[in-house]
Amino acid sequence: MSSIRRLGSSLAVAAAVCTAAWLGVHDAPLQASPVLERGAPPAVQPLAVEVGRAFEAAGTDFTATQQAATALTRIGADRWHAAGFTGHRVRVAVIDAGFQGYLEARGVTIPSSVVARSLRADGDVQAGTDHGLRAAEVVARVAPRAQLYLLNFSTIPELAAAVEFAIEQRVEIISFSLGFVHNGPGDGSGPVNDVVSRATTAGIAWVTASGNWAQQHWSGFFRDTNGDSIHEFTMNARDNGHHFSTGDLIIVSLRWDDVWGASCSDYDLELYGPDGALVRASRELQACSGVPVESLQVLATKTGRYAVRIVQAGPGPAKPLDLMVLGSPDRGSPLDFFTPAGSLAQPADHPRAISVGALVGEGPREAVFSSRGPTVNRRDKPNVLAPSGVTATAGGFAGTSAAAPHVAGALALLKQAFPDLDAEALRARMVERAVPAEPVSDGTTSARVLQLGSLAGIGPLLPAGADEAFLVGQIPAAGGFALVSYQGPGGYPLRFAHLLLGGRDAVSAFRFDPTVQRFRVFVAGAPAWVSDLTRLRNGDIVILGLAPPPEQGVGALAPGDGSR
Repeated sequence: MSSIRRLGSSLAVAAAVCTAAWLGVHDAPLQASPVLERGAPPAVQPLAVEVGRAFEAAGTDFTATQQAATALTRIGADRWHAAGFTGHRVRVAVIDAGFQGYLEARGVTIPSSVVARSLRADGDVQAGTDHGLRAAEVVARVAPRAQLYLLNFSTIPELAAAVEFAIEQRVEIISFSLGFVHNGPGDGSGPVNDVVSRATTAGIAWVTASGNWAQQHWSGFFRDTNGDSIHEFTMNARDNGHHFSTGDLIIVSLRWDDVWGASCSDYDLELYGPDGALVRASRELQACSGVPVESLQVLATKTGRYAVRIVQAGPGPAKPLDLMVLGSPDRGSPLDFFTPAGSLAQPADHPRAISVGALVGEGPREAVFSSRGPTVNRRDKPNVLAPSGVTATAGGFAGTSAAAPHVAGALALLKQAFPDLDAEALRARMVERAVPAEPVSDGTTSARVLQLGSLAGIGPLLPAGADEAFLVGQIPAAGGFALVSYQGPGGYPLRFAHLLLGGRDAVSAFRFDPTVQRFRVFVAGAPAWVSDLTRLRNGDIVILGLAPPPEQGVGALAPGDGSR
């Protein structure tokens, strides 16, 4: 709430990764096709999965007590808000599958100035999922005055278009709570990572969820001691699986170590149902021309354990294998044999992306489900851990989908405090302020816990009682000058004048000092030697130079966008 009062009157001026897999990135609709023959086209296109979890899916390793206020306190955002930092004017884009309900949420749980744009072919911003809205609500809680952009897509080219739009809009931070499965060799390259590189090269800080797949991932060398070409997970187990319920979408992907785009080694996938019958198989022929990936998707028709077999389909040495067995909704069921290390989604393996894992409980501990590195080229990931469970418009929002926007919002606060920092310096400042996490037993151990840290040395801060401060005077509707009187506690910093002006910026301020018979001056963004007026005293009469209000229509859909 801003505080402007006219003379003679009082006027107040003012989703995983989620519980469902997102099929929107398919170039063609998913169909429950039969077993593929050797050499048939791949069964599925690149798949992005929302990387959040419902509270009930997180099991005993997750507590729903990390509500919004608790999360803000935990990362230190409440202290930064009280000091005046709200992410004012920092541009943050949430790129996601859809933003169902965002129109009703504007001015309630997300800023009314939000800009929504769909890059999908059908122009549908809402797209039948509120996953993106939930992520945006987290950003708005942490950085309530950041300028939010809600961008959605359904194919990788549309994701690239979303990034180009963000660059055009001078977005500084992107929050991305989706994860792709085996969309590259795991070293930070691949189609999706190429899009991330475009953003980071343009100076945008890319914040991404690491994934919730630590217990739904297995890796190891192919082993076949009896010569039947079927991989042995242990001496007595030739399959690996977990429980699914009727109607669940089962997503299985196998990647192995070979030349990306020219794989000569060849492995196949087979999925068996609760009754032991073959449900579906993926048997693409690599033949030194394909990517070293086999993948399949199918709806569970029965409740029970579904099991995966890996078959060596051609001659050659045993290769390191990487297996993901995921479900939508994510019920949190672990594989019989799982390997947390190396369970990252793409683009969480990108070297310049800020990869975010999930905290659990009250201590600095990574959740057992939270995906982690190292990458295949031995880089540590995730970079930071953040709160993973908050309330949202449609209920609980958990997992690394919820953790990532906490980091994006924290970066917006840091950007407001240190406006001259570029994306890399901003990332370094955040990591520097984070605190050590407890080591994990399997996977990367260098992640730090998000903490905004001390406010010391960050310039003048709001004084006690600042929330009762207000201005008395006539504020022009457009840009120009206003003669106002400040009423409130002494020492109010002019750099936070927007809090008294309904979000509008004071680009300059002038106060006549009778002791020296001259005006003292404040110029926003100017070096310290330019401004000799930095704080207001109770009763000060000042002339404010005001920037024009935001362009009319900010927050409305751009032409061609939809809200179906």
